[in-house]
Amino acid sequence: MKYPLAFLRLLRLPNLLIVFLTQFVPYWLVLRPALLKAGGIPLLTEHTFKLIAAATILTTMGGYILNDYYERNIDAMNKPKQVILGRILPPSVALLLYAIFVSAAHWLAYRIDLELRPSDHWPMWVFPGISFLLFLYAWVFKCTPYLGNLLVSTLCALVPVVMLLPEQRAIWLTSFVQPAMVQQAVSLVWLYALFTFLSNLLRELVKDLEDFQGDAACGCNTAVVLKGPSFAKKPAGFTAMLLTLFVAILLIFWQQTGAPKWQIGAGAVLLFLPALFTSFVLYRAQGKADFSRAGFLIKIVMVSGIFLLLRTWPDDMMGAARTYFANF
Repeated sequence: MKYPLAFLRLLRLPNLLIVFLTQFVPYWLVLRPALLKAGGIPLLTEHTFKLIAAATILTTMGGYILNDYYERNIDAMNKPKQVILGRILPPSVALLLYAIFVSAAHWLAYRIDLELRPSDHWPMWVFPGISFLLFLYAWVFKCTPYLGNLLVSTLCALVPVVMLLPEQRAIWLTSFVQPAMVQQAVSLVWLYALFTFLSNLLRELVKDLEDFQGDAACGCNTAVVLKGPSFAKKPAGFTAMLLTLFVAILLIFWQQTGAPKWQIGAGAVLLFLPALFTSFVLYRAQGKADFSRAGFLIKIVMVSGIFLLLRTWPDDMMGAARTYFANF
């Protein structure tokens, strides 16, 4: 059982679920319903959506595994009991898995291009391009001040935005029929992207603070290593305050546009307060335990935001979920 469990931990299944939901929820509960209500015909079917989701997941898995390969010495110092490569599985396994996952993602990109036949062939450059940028992140940019943080956060923000690409024509046509409805749906997808960018950027900055000792010992020149934790807490704290302000504005907008009271209350408890407490924790942080606590609060915000950003919910949420996932 040791090796199968180590393999599953290497894949980071909870993170992959978040990636999937970040793509699934904005498309199936925001964009697609708006296009259908406006009289449009969405290009994606359940089958083609599954291909895009699978290509996204495989690309993400490849990035995780390659990053673990390059960081295996750092991880051995930062989290010796949790490290997998070099302790349970040989590092060469990571390179083999990376090649398999990336090749499978590129094959799916080819399949998507064949089935959708887009004029700009976006699947053939989006997924290989993201794979290449993840390779550069793991190889070079991870150990550079802020550039790696911004790069990986931008790539995370692209996860919901990718779903706009196959529906460009449907969005354009329905914008003449129901411009307000379609524009609201598209704006909400971009709102997901902005939220994903901010929350992931904060998580990346906090993770650098958390991994300071291992990064310094292995010559990984993040901003924390070059400037010290006291200095690096400032941009992390500023990002936490920016995320808190973003959520506060969102709550005010919900209140003024008649959002359900439970949504406003849940947003205050699961989005605003954890983001605000993250700012306080970072301000008072003295060591790794404090940064780990901040990272946990950020994860609450990230997961909660996937669902709470929705402007409208299906009347029967559980029934809708069963319908959506019946064919997955």
